[in-house]
Amino acid sequence: MRVLALLLFFLCVAVPVRAAGFEGPGVSPTVTRAADVLDAQDDAPCVLEGHILEKIPFRKNRYLFGDGSGRVVVEIENDIFGHLTITPHDRVRLMGHVNWSRKRSNEVEVDALALID
Repeated sequence: MRVLALLLFFLCVAVPVRAAGFEGPGVSPTVTRAADVLDAQDDAPCVLEGHILEKIPFRKNRYLFGDGSGRVVVEIENDIFGHLTITPHDRVRLMGHVNWSRKRSNEVEVDALALID
C-alpha cells in the first residue's frame, strides 16, 4: 500500500506545472527562481528547485531555501515533510504559492515537497 501511495505521489509530481488551468490576462506566471519570489504577486504559483539550507530560529515552520539565483524564506508545515529526512545537501522541489506581507519580504508557503536525484 505504501509503495502504491508513493508511486501515485511521484506520478502526480511529474505532471508538468502548466498541465491545466487558465492562462491569460490577470494570471500570475509560475515563479521558478528564488530571486523572483521577492517581486512576485500574492498567491502566485511557485515551483522551486534547490536546497533547504537551514531552519530559521524563533520562526515556526520557516526555513531558508536557496537555488542558484538567491535565497528565500519558505514555510513548510511538519506534515508536508511526512517521513522524509532532508539535509542541506539534498536537492528538493518545492511546490506552493507566494505569501505577501507588509512587514516582511515575500515568502513561499509550500504545499508539496519532493526529493530530486
